[in-house]
This record gives sequence, structure tokens and C-alpha cells, in this order.
Amino acid sequence: RPGKSTCAIPVLTYRDSGLVQGSCAGAMTFFRIWTARDPFDSSLVSHCTQKISFKDEIKPVFTSCPANLTLAPGTNCQASGNWISPVVTDNCGTPQITSTHQNGSSFNEGITTVVYTATDRCGNSATCSFTVTVTPCCTAPPIIQCPADYYGCPGTSTATTVTGQATASPSQPNCGTPLVSYNDKIISQGPCSGAIRIERTWIATNNVNNLQSSCVQLILLSDLIPPVFTSCPTNMTVMPNPGNCLATVSWTNPTVTDHCGAPQLTSSHPNPGDFPVGVTQVTITATDGCGNSSTCSFSITVNPCCNSNPVISCPQNYTACPGTSTNPSTTGTATATPGSPQCGIPAISYSDKILSQGPCAGAIEIKRTWKATDPNNSNLYSTCIQIVKLIDQTPPVFTSCPANVTIQPNSNCQAVYWWTPPTATDNCSTPQIVGSHQPGTIFNVGVTTVTYTATDGCGNVASHSFTVTVPNTCCNQPPIINCPAPYYGCPTQACGPGISGTATASKSSSQCGTPVVSYRDSILTTGPCYYAKKFIRIWKAVDPNYPLLVSYCHQLIELKDNTPPYFTSCPSNITVALNGACTKPISWNPPTAYDNCSNVQLSSNYQPGQSFGPGVYTIIYTATDVCGNKVTHSFTITVTGGGLDIVCPANITVTQNDPTIHGAYVSWNLPTVNSCGGCNDTLPGFIYMGTYNGHRYFCSLQPATWQSAHNICRSLGGNLASIGSAAENAWVQSKLMGATAFIGLHDSRVEGSFEWTDGSPLNYTNWYPGQPNNANGDQDFVEMLPDGTWNDQYTSCVREFICEMPCYDLRQISGPSNGGFFNCGTTTVTYVATLGSLSDTCSFTVTVNCTTTGGGNGYCISKGLDSRFMWINTVKFATINHTSGNNGGYANFTNICADVKWGNTYPICLEPGFANNTAYTVYWRIWIDYNGDQDFEDPGEFVAYGNGYTTLCGNITLPGNCVCPGITTRMRVAMSYGGYAGNSCCIYSYGEVEDYCINISPTFTGGGSNSLVALPDPVHLKCPGCPATEVSFEQLISRGSDPALESQLPEPVFSVSPNPAREEVLISSSNSPISSIQIFNSTGKMVWHLPEVNGTNFYRVDIQDWAAGAYVVHITSSEGNKHIQKLLVQK
Repeated sequence: RPGKSTCAIPVLTYRDSGLVQGSCAGAMTFFRIWTARDPFDSSLVSHCTQKISFKDEIKPVFTSCPANLTLAPGTNCQASGNWISPVVTDNCGTPQITSTHQNGSSFNEGITTVVYTATDRCGNSATCSFTVTVTPCCTAPPIIQCPADYYGCPGTSTATTVTGQATASPSQPNCGTPLVSYNDKIISQGPCSGAIRIERTWIATNNVNNLQSSCVQLILLSDLIPPVFTSCPTNMTVMPNPGNCLATVSWTNPTVTDHCGAPQLTSSHPNPGDFPVGVTQVTITATDGCGNSSTCSFSITVNPCCNSNPVISCPQNYTACPGTSTNPSTTGTATATPGSPQCGIPAISYSDKILSQGPCAGAIEIKRTWKATDPNNSNLYSTCIQIVKLIDQTPPVFTSCPANVTIQPNSNCQAVYWWTPPTATDNCSTPQIVGSHQPGTIFNVGVTTVTYTATDGCGNVASHSFTVTVPNTCCNQPPIINCPAPYYGCPTQACGPGISGTATASKSSSQCGTPVVSYRDSILTTGPCYYAKKFIRIWKAVDPNYPLLVSYCHQLIELKDNTPPYFTSCPSNITVALNGACTKPISWNPPTAYDNCSNVQLSSNYQPGQSFGPGVYTIIYTATDVCGNKVTHSFTITVTGGGLDIVCPANITVTQNDPTIHGAYVSWNLPTVNSCGGCNDTLPGFIYMGTYNGHRYFCSLQPATWQSAHNICRSLGGNLASIGSAAENAWVQSKLMGATAFIGLHDSRVEGSFEWTDGSPLNYTNWYPGQPNNANGDQDFVEMLPDGTWNDQYTSCVREFICEMPCYDLRQISGPSNGGFFNCGTTTVTYVATLGSLSDTCSFTVTVNCTTTGGGNGYCISKGLDSRFMWINTVKFATINHTSGNNGGYANFTNICADVKWGNTYPICLEPGFANNTAYTVYWRIWIDYNGDQDFEDPGEFVAYGNGYTTLCGNITLPGNCVCPGITTRMRVAMSYGGYAGNSCCIYSYGEVEDYCINISPTFTGGGSNSLVALPDPVHLKCPGCPATEVSFEQLISRGSDPALESQLPEPVFSVSPNPAREEVLISSSNSPISSIQIFNSTGKMVWHLPEVNGTNFYRVDIQDWAAGAYVVHITSSEGNKHIQKLLVQK
């Protein structure tokens, strides 16, 4: 302002000085000097100083800070914390905020302080903090369940495998699988050896915080139960010895069981022993190892001695005819019983006294005295009497007699009568019969009595009689005759009355005899054919007693045939296929014909069995009877298929025998071809040797190796010659003209197993002495020497060769070649045969049933080559609890599934199995194909590992935090010896691989992602009691071999498969790494060698570009074992 009111408004100016920079950008302090100058008088000046400071010394201010958090832990005992970030302001801009923990971080169990710091540009800072409390992960001890108290016999094992194993489970989801252990306290021992009372305390310890639970199991090994007799001798009653009235008795010792061992038996009496008359009690005692005893008893009763005579009973008196046997077997035998039960069976005898004889031969009366004597005392006996009479006082009896009869007289008034003499029987002999008249006696008119007398051997007599009456009548008229009707029939040599009929005649009166009928023939005409004729048959009837009493009649007979034969059966038309032959014999059943009068003669323009070529033939049969009457019949024979016919082998079904390839190599016999026509006898590059048994033989002009010769002959439609007999061998040798040539015999597939290339059976050989000898291990192909003997030759040797050719061209037009590779499933193979303008085709199928062990459904193969010493015994995961034992290196158990969920944790336990209870440290790797792409190579699919010699356990957590679909996929468990398997497709020396099914349920929660969150590392499985020096997963190195196991292992078994091969071969060693592989072709050139030694037991060799032929594989193991094997490459 003006200094005075009279002064003008001053002019203000300033200047700055004393600038001092601050500690942060833009911070400064300086002085501003102000000057007020009068505008009219510059000397009127005033000054003042202003201090100006730009600085920030005020801290930022938090306007909000998160409240303290309390969180529940997850399955990994951690919790993820989320909060709203704090808000901060500053008087001089936006401060920078930092925090000790990020929003969403994972917090461990306990209280964690989260501190936020706000700092402005000038370093002023303020803080805001809150706590994150994660509640305890596991607070309760495990839940333990003791096995039941165990009661056993003294000396029984108290191992947990016998007495039972306690089980434990986590009390809370986050507590983990408890570890179970136990300790024993002996409460008492005795009273017998091995008797003991143990109190076993089982302890379950949480592996997170060592919380424990326990339970007590009582184990009592004692025996308070006496033995049990399962059988005891029964009471016995015996007879004493007659001399001393004692009985020696033996018995089968009783059987006894004890629940704790075999008891000891003692007896009150020895076995066997002597026992007196009366009842004796025998007691047997069984005592077990703890002094418990039981008894069983039985009685032995010895009957009194013998002192009574036997009781005898005589047979009845016997009466029979004279001459009958008097042996007791006929007349009867006395019986006797002991006089008392103590006596033996009496001996029976007899003596005879003749009381009388006669009156006829053989008649007799006998007094028989029977005697029964005790076998042990001859003074004890009894007797009885039996009378035996042989006598006959009964006369004979007539059983048949002629009856009274009346007969007519003949012309001289007499009658001859014939009768059957009567028969008579007698009770003792054949009677003698005498008659007053004999049959055939001539009786005069009147009544005559005929008497028969029968007399037996003792003079007893019976008689019988009948009468013969001859009336007074006579015969004087001829018989009455009747002729048969005229007869018309077929010509025949004999036409007797049996054919044309017989005349009949009767007597003219009752006094005449029956007429005798006869005949004679008178020919009228004969012809026109043999035996045809017309004649008169003159019949004659004569009284048998009066030859002059005769009658006649005439019969006309005509034999002729005017009727032709007729066919009763005829062949139908016939169609026959020649199947390539020029002609073929054709047979048929000739027709049959019938004629009314005679046999029929058949004639034909063709005969059965005659050969026919192609065409239609009419076969005519003519049937002619003996009189020339004829009839004909015809049928046709149509012959087709002449020229060429091909027949394929039957359909082939094989089983895949090499799990490393998706199929199999299959060979077959070439189709057979039948042809009609000339054969080509020229072949470029060959000399025609000739034809033997329908086969053409050609000898090459240029030499070749056996394999090349084989391929050349096959390409021309034939084979290297096969020889089936000495004659064929001699024929071929005669055509060699002193040369040596290859034939089709070889043992290139199996050493010492020779075979012909065309599949013919090896029925004949002609080796040179000392051959075959497989010199240097590489002679597999056979040559014929100039003298016809055979020699095995090297692969690289070249010789002329003999092709055996058919008369046709045979080519395969579809399917892999013979011996080639066939994929799994069914493939059709088709051949065509061509001969000139003729051709024919045939087909057959090749079915390969694939039962590949390992992988399957697109998964790679993984297995142990030898599981004899160690194998996967038990796998437990989620709902899988499977014990399988030794499965030969691989087992597909994808029919057994575990049901799991994304994001959840499941226990897994793996138990190895060992031969002879000898344990080894084994190495485990486990994979799960989470995305189902049929491999285990994706991130996170390797889920667990571990090594040890007993059960390994752990927990596998599936990926989570996603919206993932459900899937059925595969889990692979690999157990190997000597180190971890290199990958999920590894084939290693010892151990086993098992595949299982995994069903993963879908999840619809998570972070919104539809992709898996991979686990950072696989789970390390552990086992209680295993060595502390377990190999970590990061090392994955072999721990070498176990000398104890190596001492049991056999020499390495080398394999080259498939063989023959087309694209790839697998070279492997069963129990020793391979250090060297060299492969040589047929000329001895090395075509492949092992480029780098990596210490594995197998190598794959790509042979797709190799030429077809034979190769030799040299293999050396790391231990120096060598192996040489042939490899046949086919195209």
C-alpha cells in the first residue's frame, strides 16, 4: 500500500532465491523477495521476504480395511482366503499399496496377519492389517477297531496274519490315513509248553499331528479241552482155547482227536493179550500235551469150555430102485451141532451093514450108522441109525396102447394092418415088451385079439390087448379120375404138375384102395423159342391093390412168350463236373428189368466206369428176353468243366501270437489246379528237364542264391523242386548232367526242422554222409549233388536251381501274399489260374483272432518279461480291492472299476508278491488317463510312485476346480525291479503291469473352466518299516540288481519277433540288458547295428526298406552272453 495517502499505488515485483530441492520429486523450499516501488519516485522502495515450501509430510489415510477372516481348511489342510481390498486416500495424490499376502492366497492352519501398506510419493506410509484364521485341520484321534480276541492252541503263531489285524480310519476328513502298530504284554505262561496269555495293545497314530487311539486284544493260547475218542472198540465175545480155557484177543486201537495236537494213548491191558473165562473190562486213556485226558472202555467176554457130546440128527430112511447109488450125497447126510456153545463144530462119519440082498440084481437093504465127534475131544460123540433100501415091487405101466380097429379087406378078402406098438414105463428100469402079433400082420376076415406083455428087471409083469376086425367086403371097379384144366405158361425146361396142375382120383368103392395117379406127355409142336412147345399130358389112375383097375384123362399144356420185358428201375439223368480234367470215369447203377417168363439180358451203348469228356451223352439200355421180345430205356450224362479247375485251401483261422503287432503272419499251401490240355515246355532262362508224374521240371541257366531261386520259382507260378521218393530223386539226378542244383528243402525257420517250400510232407531224404551239419551255424538251404545225394549249404552260396512247374499260370489277385502279414480280423485271399483261353478263380478267408495281452483299445503295450520272482499281488484304490497273483507280466483288469469324483482324494495301497517268500525292493509308477485319449502322456496323468519291499500306501487327489464331464478311462500300475519303469509304454525285464478301469463322475462346480487343473507332482507312496533310503522320484535311477535274485536267474533268453517280419522287429532279452546288436545280410554285409547302448532289454528295428531275404542277427548281453538267430524279411 502507499506509504502515505499522498503517495501513488506502489508497483510490486519479486524475485526468488535460496532454492533447496526436497526428498521427493517436486518437493522444494525457496525465498521470494517482494519489492514495492513508488511509481513516481524509484527511491521510495520497501522489501519483504516470503518463504515457500512444496512438501508432503502427511501419511495416507485408509478409509476401509478388511475385517478379520476365519476359514475352514481343505483336504490339504490349507484354505484359500478372499477379501475386498482396502481403500486409501492421500492429501497429495494416489498412494501405492502393497500387501504381505495376495487376495486368494492359500493359508496354512493357524492365524496369519495380512498387512496392507499405503505409501505416497514422498515416502509417507500407513498400514492396515487384519487376521486370517484357518481352523485346525485335524483335531480328533483316529478311530481304531481291534480284531476279536483270539483263542488258539499252545504253540500257535501269534502273528497278526493269524490272530487278526486292527483297522483304523481317520476321525475327520483331513486327518489322513492312520498308521497302525501294536505292542504285546505277556500276562501269564503255562501250565504247558507254548501256553501263553498276551495282552496286545493296538495303536492308531494320525500321520498329521500324531494323535493316537488304542484298543486291547486278548490272545490266549491254552488247552483246557480233553481229547475226544472218535472210535472205540466194541464189546467182544470169544471162545477160549480148549487146552487152557484162555482166549488170546486183539483189537484195533481206538482213534482219538484233540484240538491242539496228537494225544498219547495208554491201555489197562496189552493188545493182544490172554483173557480168562468171564468178562474183562479194558480201559484206554488218551492224554494231550497239557495233561487233559479222556478214556474209552469195552468188555471182552470169554465163553466157558466145551464138555458135552455133540447133538446128531440122522437123515430119513431112504428107499429107491435097485442099482441106485447109496452115497450120502444121494441118500442124505446126518447133521450135528456142538453139545454146548463152547464146543467146536463136530466131525461127521458113518459105517454101513448089509442086512439083505436080492431078489433081483442091485436089490439090497443097508443099516447105516452115523457118528458125530467133537473135533477137540474124541471122547465126546453121538450116533444115529438110517435104513437104506434098494427094491422094486411095482409092475410096469402102459403109457400108450393101440385102440380096437376095423379094416377093409383087399380083393382076396384079407387085410394088412400096421400100428404103432404100445409103450410102457417102469419106476426102476426099462421094461421088456412082447406082443402076440407084429405090425403089418395079415388078418383074415373076423376079429383077432392082439396082446402085449411088459416085464421089468425084477420080474413084475403088466399086459394090454386090442382087437382087429376085418369085415367081409372086396374091391372090383376102376378108380374115378379128374384131369386139371388146360395150362398156358412161359417156356421152361420143366413144366411138372407143380406148375400146370395135378389130376385127382378116388376109389370107386370103400372096399378099394386109394388110387395111384401118374402121367406121361405127348408133344404136339415146339418153338419158336427155346423151351416153347405145345403138348398133351395123359393122366392115369390105378387101384393099388388091383393093377387092372385103371382110368385115364387128357390135359392140354401150351408154353409160349409173346410179352416184352419192362424196366423196374432206371438211372436218372447225370451231370458231372470234370474239375479241369480232360475226361473222367463216370459210374452208375445199371437199370433193372423184369420179364414175365425168363431172365432178361441187358445191353448198353456205354458201360459204368467208362471215361467221358465234355458234352452230353445219351445212354441207351436194351432188355431182351429169351424169346427175343425187347424194350429200351435211355438217360443222359452231361459232362461240364473240362479244361481248368482251381481249388483253394480251406478258410484259415489263427490266433495272434505276438502282442507287439496288430495281427499275424500267415502261410498256406497253394491252391490245387486241375487242367486238361498241353503243358508249356519252354520257360525263358531255363532248360526243360522233362515231366515226372505229371510235374514239369526246369533247370536254371544262371545260378542264384537259394532265397533268390525260391522267389524266382514262386514268381513263375511254381516252387523249387520237392522230392518225395527214391525213384523221383533218381529221375531228377539223371537230368542234372553232372551239375549241382538247389532243391526246395530248407530249415531256415527252425534249425534242424527241414521242410519243402511247397508244403509237401518230408517222407524221403537222401543226405550225403555226415550231412546236414549246419556248418558255422549258417547252412539252411539244400542242394542236390551230381550223384543225387543232398547237402545243406550257406545262405550266400549260388547254385543252379530246379523249378517244379504246373501246366498253368497261378497268380494271387487279392489279399496279402503267402506268409505275409494279416491285420486282426478277416481278410479274403483270391487266386486265379489261367491256361490258354481258360481261367478259373477261387477264394478263401484268413481270420486273425487278436487277444493281445497288454494295452488294448489303442493303449500302448507295457509289461514285464519275467514275473516268476516278483509280481503285483494286490491293488487297492477307491472302490478297487483286487488280489490277482502272478499274471505272467501283464493283466488287463479293465472289467474292474474304481468309482471316483473330480477333485476328491482317495487312498491307494499296492502290495507286491514274491516267489519263495524272498522279498526284493521293487519300484512302482501309476498313471491315470484323465482325458481318455488312450495314452498316459498328458500333464498330470503320472499320479504316484514309490519303492519298497512291502505294501506302499498314499492318497491320490484327482484334478478339480473345473466343470468337467464324467469319463470312463484307464489306470495303469507298473511294478519293476532294479529301477523305475521309464514310461507308461515300457517293456522291462522283471515285474508286472496291470490295467484297471476308472469311472470318474462329472462335476458342475469349480472355477468355471472346463479344463483340468493338473497336479504339480505325483504322490510319493510310502510304507511303514521300509528303509529310509528310498529312491526319490526326481532321481528315477536304477538301484542295480540284487545278487540274491541274480543267483536264481537263468541265462538270458533272447527273442527276435515277429519272424518272418515285414515292417518292424522287436529284439529283446528276458533278464539281462542288451549291449550289442549286429544284423548281416545273406552276403555277410552288416546292414544294421545298435547305434547307442542305453542299458535296456529291448530294441525296435525298422525294416520297412530292407530287401526280402534271410538275415543273421548277432546279440550280446551286458553280461557277455551271445546269441545268433536268423531273421526272414518278407515283402
